[in-house]
Amino acid sequence: MRIFLSFILLLISFQVHSQPYILSNHKAVEEIEQQLNQIYNFQFATFDTYYQKIQNQYPNHPLPHLFYAIKIYWEHFPVTPQSSQHALYLDQINRSIEKSDKLLEQDGQNTEAVFISLMSRLLLMQYYSDNQQPSKVIPYVLRTYQLTRKGFDLTEEFADFNFSTGLYNYYIEAYPEKHPVYKPIVYFFPKGDIDFGLRQLEYTWKHGIFLDAEALSFLVYISLNFEADYKKSIRYTKELHKEYPNNPLYLSYRITNLLLMERYHSAEQLVDTLKNNPFSNDFFQMMVQIYQGILQEKKYNNETKAEQHYWNAIKLSGKYVPFANGRLSYAYYGLSRIYINKNPKLSKKYRDRAKDLSSYQHLTFD
Repeated sequence: MRIFLSFILLLISFQVHSQPYILSNHKAVEEIEQQLNQIYNFQFATFDTYYQKIQNQYPNHPLPHLFYAIKIYWEHFPVTPQSSQHALYLDQINRSIEKSDKLLEQDGQNTEAVFISLMSRLLLMQYYSDNQQPSKVIPYVLRTYQLTRKGFDLTEEFADFNFSTGLYNYYIEAYPEKHPVYKPIVYFFPKGDIDFGLRQLEYTWKHGIFLDAEALSFLVYISLNFEADYKKSIRYTKELHKEYPNNPLYLSYRITNLLLMERYHSAEQLVDTLKNNPFSNDFFQMMVQIYQGILQEKKYNNETKAEQHYWNAIKLSGKYVPFANGRLSYAYYGLSRIYINKNPKLSKKYRDRAKDLSSYQHLTFD
C-alpha cells in the first residue's frame, strides 16, 4: 500500500513535465498533501468533503477514485476478500484504471495518467499478493513494469525518483529470494542492486520533497522483514510512529521491533496504547494478544497466561486469514516454545504450523 500513496506524491513532484490537469496548481498540491497526511494518521473527518469537491470538479478524472480507494484501505485496514469494503475497494481501483487508460489513449505522454494507471495496478497487485492470490498478480506485471521504467532516468532531476528506482533495485533482487514463486517472473526483467536500492531509499528519506515518509516506511519494512537488522529498524520505527502516532499499523511495527530487541518495558507501554487505540479493530486486538503473550512468556515467565493470550489471538484471526498469517505465526512460535519440554511432539507441531504461516522465518521471537 505504501507504494501507491507514494506514487501520488511522486506524480505531484513530476507535474512540471506533465500536462496540467488536477495537479497543476499549488493549492491543489497542498490540499492533496494535507489529506494524505491525515489519512496516514487515521484522521478522516474532512475526507468526504474533500473527495466530493474533487469529484465534482473532475468527474472524468481517475484520481478521485484512487484517492477514495486509499482512504478505504487505511480506514478499514486490512481489506481482505471477507471485508465488507472489499467490493467497493476493488471497484474504485478498477474505475481509476479505466479512466486513466482512457486518458492515455488520448495522449500517451500524459504523465498524470501514466502514474495513476501505475498506482492503480500496483494497488491491485498488492491486494492480491497480501491475500495470497499470486496468480492474479501476474497479468499486471508487464504493464506495471513498463510504467515504472518511465521514471528511471529522472533521479538526478528529482530526488523523489530515487524512491521508485530504489524500490525496484531492492525488490527485484530481494523479493524473489523470500518468495520463490515470483522467480520465473522477474527472470525477464533487468537486474537490480540491493545495496544501491537501500541507499536510494535513505537518500529519499533525507532529501526527498514529498516521499521522505514513504521511504522511511519502506526502510522499516525492509529492515524488519528482509534484512533482520533490528538495530537499524529501531530508529526507523521510532521516527515513523512519531510522525503518525494514530496509525495502529505503524505502532505495531514499533512494538514488534522493541520485542525483537527484548526491550520489554518500552514495548509493554505501547501495547497498552495499541489496545486503546480507537482504530484498533479485531486485527490489531489480535496483535495485542500476541504481544501480551510474548510479554507474559518472556518478561514475566508466566507460560499459563502467555498460552491463553496466544490462543486468544488465534481465535481473533479467523476473518483475517490468510492476510494475517505472518503475524499469526508469532503465536504458534510462542506455543511451540511453551511446550518444548512438556510435550515435544506438540511443540514440533506448533513450530511446523508457524513455519507454514510465516513468510519471514527469522521472526520467531525465540
